Amino acid sequence: MNAEHGPILVIGATGRQGSATVTALLEKGWPVKAFVRDPEAPKARALRDAGAELTVGDLDDEDSLRTAMDGVHGIFLMLTMMDGVHISLEAVAAEERRGKAVADLAAKAGVAHLVYSSLNGVGMGSGIEYYDAKEHIEDHIRALGLPATMLRPVSFMDNFATYSKPTRDGDNLVLALAVPPDAPMPLIAIEDIGRYAALVFDRPAEYIGRVVGLAGDILTPRQIAETLARAAGLTPRVVQVPVEQIRAFDEQVGKMFAFFNTHPTPAADVPALRAALPELMTLEDWVRHTDWKL
Repeated sequence: MNAEHGPILVIGATGRQGSATVTALLEKGWPVKAFVRDPEAPKARALRDAGAELTVGDLDDEDSLRTAMDGVHGIFLMLTMMDGVHISLEAVAAEERRGKAVADLAAKAGVAHLVYSSLNGVGMGSGIEYYDAKEHIEDHIRALGLPATMLRPVSFMDNFATYSKPTRDGDNLVLALAVPPDAPMPLIAIEDIGRYAALVFDRPAEYIGRVVGLAGDILTPRQIAETLARAAGLTPRVVQVPVEQIRAFDEQVGKMFAFFNTHPTPAADVPALRAALPELMTLEDWVRHTDWKL
């Protein structure tokens, strides 16, 4: 069915959200063009082996973007503010510039549907530079009158296997987060971001013009630790990391926790999301699905 349309161009294709979106689109029968810098990089080769067409370019090269957009039906846009392991203001400015450039070119190309992966909490007046950059990209897309959907995912469950992975202390699983132990935290599996993006492309009449907050579960750090500890056969323990400690490592992330610990983000409508995407994972589902280990 979807092969009757032109392909979906996935920008950020070798990243976690982008590759999840490529996979979900291919599973639904969409032809996919994956925008990559190095077609011989392992992640790019994996996308090609899965069935995506690779289109080579650079986000700072408008000619390569223009070529990549030729004949596409839609664009999935995911941009990163990361500069190595930190968020730098230079990288934030570059993200905003690139996002606006993609939107400008998409408008000129007559793209039928742009899906932009933004962030939950955008538009709350946080004063956090990397949130503001995403808000400015959203505003620019709207000002151009592009047929678009804004996805706003929350914190990633996948971070419990990487950045926020708990540690073991004897028989205890220790989860350290810069969030109060009983504060609700909305969570989403990255794989589900890709699935939902593919769903949005399948249902343009339902989703164009909408902002969709994405979450599959809402748990407190204490409940998260209990879920992970059950899987590990350990006793859960939660430690609240001081925001100042986070700020010393990364100013932007520290500002984020300082703001959102006192200004909770709007809760996503998880039941409605699950009605649209029944396979949407809870944290417990994600633990089983990924065979999570401590």
